[in-house]
Amino acid sequence: MAGSSPRRLSSVRPPLPEAEINEYLRQRLRDYNDRDVASIARHIDVLRKALESEFDELVRPLFGGSVGRHTYVDGLSDIDVLMVIEGSALSEQSPSDALQRMARSIRERLPSTTVSVGSMAVTIQYSDRHEVQVLPSIKSRTGIRIPMPGGAGWSRILHPERFARKLTNVNQSNGGRVVPTIKLVKTLARRSVQSDRGRLSGYHIESLAIDAFQSYQGPRDLQSMLRRFLTHAASAVLQPIRDSTGQSRFVDGYLGSAGSTERRRAAENLRRMRRSLDACRSHRDLDNLFRQ
Repeated sequence: MAGSSPRRLSSVRPPLPEAEINEYLRQRLRDYNDRDVASIARHIDVLRKALESEFDELVRPLFGGSVGRHTYVDGLSDIDVLMVIEGSALSEQSPSDALQRMARSIRERLPSTTVSVGSMAVTIQYSDRHEVQVLPSIKSRTGIRIPMPGGAGWSRILHPERFARKLTNVNQSNGGRVVPTIKLVKTLARRSVQSDRGRLSGYHIESLAIDAFQSYQGPRDLQSMLRRFLTHAASAVLQPIRDSTGQSRFVDGYLGSAGSTERRRAAENLRRMRRSLDACRSHRDLDNLFRQ
């Protein structure tokens, strides 16, 4: 019509095709899986030898964390190794004494490496970006003991293999797609939540994944699995999850009681991650979420 202005074309780009997003996610997983496995093995072997020289006992690495469950993502402070001390070397010591002894022996063996002591573990930060958390543990006939949170004493008997078995079963029942989804979630959380205070632990993310997928019947492409996790977890995170290993009552006790401010903040972070994923219109948008 005369005098009318031309209709403006929309500048909003259409969503990326699902096939393109899934191919992008598969490529990111290939990048994550190309980490230097031999380098990590060397790090852990050096630590084992350092501890054997300190405690004069057989030291056996037990990959009770993300390494053992194959959910480790390079550079994300996500390796936890239990160094099981065979014999009585730790039985008469407090956890804090054991941690200090471990840290001293590691510093002597690795004088140029950053070694810090927490209430439960010794953390070693390497120049190649790997970070290993080593927990001292005492072996008994029926299980192992590790430092209690806060360093108050040794834990009751733990069974870390129970959680690994549960995750393995859920992963297998979903065509092996749960573990890759966990890796993507961990990277997304690292990129999206800047404050350590608001970030979910790796163990908590894995527990939420078990809850999200143990009865899942939906599509198993990576994008659908990722969206399922974020939607389910935003609701599930509001309630505590019991710890099957016996380490503590709940895997997410650090977030407080049901419906706490911390849990509501975590739920909003998960919803925000889902919105960010849905808003991706280019590979650059995806890079902002997933590229390390």
